[in-house]
Amino acid sequence: MRLLFEDITRKTQRYFISDTHWFSADDAGFHLLAATAHLSVTRYDHETIIVKGDLAGRRETVCDRCGERVEDELQSEFEYQATIGKEEVQELREIECSDSDAITLYLEEPVIDIDDILREQACLAVPLRTLCREDCKGICAGCGALLNTETCSCSPDTSNSPFAILKKIGKR
Repeated sequence: MRLLFEDITRKTQRYFISDTHWFSADDAGFHLLAATAHLSVTRYDHETIIVKGDLAGRRETVCDRCGERVEDELQSEFEYQATIGKEEVQELREIECSDSDAITLYLEEPVIDIDDILREQACLAVPLRTLCREDCKGICAGCGALLNTETCSCSPDTSNSPFAILKKIGKR
């Protein structure tokens, strides 16, 4: 969905999106099963549009420890200030970024692409690590057994352990 600046007034316009046509699993590494988004769009001044919203959905991915399929929730609240113009790029050095700098979206054309915003928010809502359950044991590195449901048949090999030398010292 694309919103033209000229169509946005000072009166808040609300949108409800209940499909996932805007999302491509190829970009994110997970499959979005369902999603809903509520948006409010308001003109702040001649050059700035405020976009606020929330995104809720369910995704399907794999557990980071065992590789089993898992579904989990996505939640995100967001706010953007869309403005036309180029971002003033500072010299590469450490600078302090204000809150308004962090939410400002610089556009080349007076068009806001809501699909891009929703895609970005879906990816930002993904946790760093996804587990099928808190106590997931993962996969045995030796035999490949799924440790949540199987017992490993490997014998513990401690010869390559950095602490193997301590066994020799303890026997003396």
